[in-house]
Amino acid sequence: MKSRSAARMRIAVALLLGFAVGMGLWFVLTLDHVDRDTEAFGKAYNQGYSDGYTAALPVYENKTSAKSGYMPLFLQKDPQWSSATYSDDTIGTYGCGLTCAAMALSFEQGATVTPDALANIVGDSCLTDRVNDMEKFTQFIHDRYGYDRVDTFWGTDNALDYVDDGWIVFAGVSGQLGDREYGSHVVMIWCANDDGTYALRDPDDGANSIKTWTREELEAVCFGSFNAIRGDAR
Repeated sequence: MKSRSAARMRIAVALLLGFAVGMGLWFVLTLDHVDRDTEAFGKAYNQGYSDGYTAALPVYENKTSAKSGYMPLFLQKDPQWSSATYSDDTIGTYGCGLTCAAMALSFEQGATVTPDALANIVGDSCLTDRVNDMEKFTQFIHDRYGYDRVDTFWGTDNALDYVDDGWIVFAGVSGQLGDREYGSHVVMIWCANDDGTYALRDPDDGANSIKTWTREELEAVCFGSFNAIRGDAR
C-alpha cells in the first residue's frame, strides 16, 4: 500500500510540476508578446510623431525669409501632457478638440501653446456635457485674441471653401479617416496646398497629420459640424 501511495504521490508531484512549467512557459510567451506589441506601438507612435514634427518645421522663403506653411503637430497622447486631467479623464483620452485648438493658437500666435497649458486656461469652459465644443473654443479664441470666427456650419464643400480662403477649420468626424476608425473625434483642416490638396492635423494620428488629402478624399469622410477661426498667420 505504501509503494502504491508513493507512486501516486510521485505522479501527482510530476503533474503539478508539469502544470507549473507549462504556466511559466505560457506567462513568458505572453509577456514576450505584450512586450513586442508595446514596442511595436511605441515605434509606430514615435515614427508618427517624428515624421509629423519634421513635416511641421518652419519653411522659410529664400527671398523674404518669411515663415510660411508652419503648423505644429501636437498629439493628445504625447506623454508630455497625455496624463493631464481634462474633462472626465485626461487629455490623452478626451483632448482631441483641445489639442486642435492648441495647435491653431500656436500657429496664429507664433508661440507654443501646449494642450496642457491651454487646458489650464480654459478649464471646463469649452466643454458641453463633458465633450469638446469647438464653437466654445472658437468663441474663447475670438474673445481672448480677437481672431475672426465662424459659427457652427455644415457641409464639407463649405468647409474646404473656408480653408481655401485662409481659415483654420475644426471638423467633427465619425467613421473612417485614413486607417483610423473614430466614434466621435475632432480634427483640423488648416491649409490649402498649391496642388489642390489639403493639409490636416489629426491629434490622435501622426500618419493622418502628415499626408496630403485630396478634396475627393475629404468629401468621402463622414464629417459632422464645422467651426472656423482666422487670425493674421495666413
